[in-house]
Amino acid sequence: MRRTGLTLILAIAAASAMAGQDWTAAGVMDGVTLSFRDDARLDAREVRAVAELPHAADRIVALVCDFTQILDAGVREARLLSGDLATRYEVYLRYSSRYVVVAARDVVIDVRREPHGCSWSEVADRAPERSGAVRMPLLRGSWVVEPLGDSRSRVVYQIAVRPGGRIPSWLVRRGAVDALPDIIARVARKIAGEL
Repeated sequence: MRRTGLTLILAIAAASAMAGQDWTAAGVMDGVTLSFRDDARLDAREVRAVAELPHAADRIVALVCDFTQILDAGVREARLLSGDLATRYEVYLRYSSRYVVVAARDVVIDVRREPHGCSWSEVADRAPERSGAVRMPLLRGSWVVEPLGDSRSRVVYQIAVRPGGRIPSWLVRRGAVDALPDIIARVARKIAGEL
């Protein structure tokens, strides 16, 4: 589809407004600086974690951009559907909540490797919905890893999620920020050989 001049100008203005949107500080937990912003276009809260890790950037990128490695303790299944882990691929993820009253969630995401990290977004209708799981309508995010030397890196982990179903939005917003320091810690432990 070709955009008209006015449509293109409006799209650029909207992107600029989003890029300049301020993040709200959510504190520092275990050396991880947390922030969030609400994205009306996605109808979701976007959360961000920034930390420094005592590991080389290439080792971090290799781990965090391979979703078949389970870094989120809630992931119960990660299955490669297509593509190449080094460039671009699709992966099926099934999450299981620690709360018995919350149904499992699943999603297919398209992961794109970039020079200093990766980004991903949900793919609709890529795999049939499974019994006992609620399909997540939104799961987007990125890892950006900046080398600070041979054995130290700055990581920025950003994610927006809408889990679907009937989970109260206040619980989703709170849980999204609270989970980030644990994921950063799991990355550091896994690279150090502790997991």
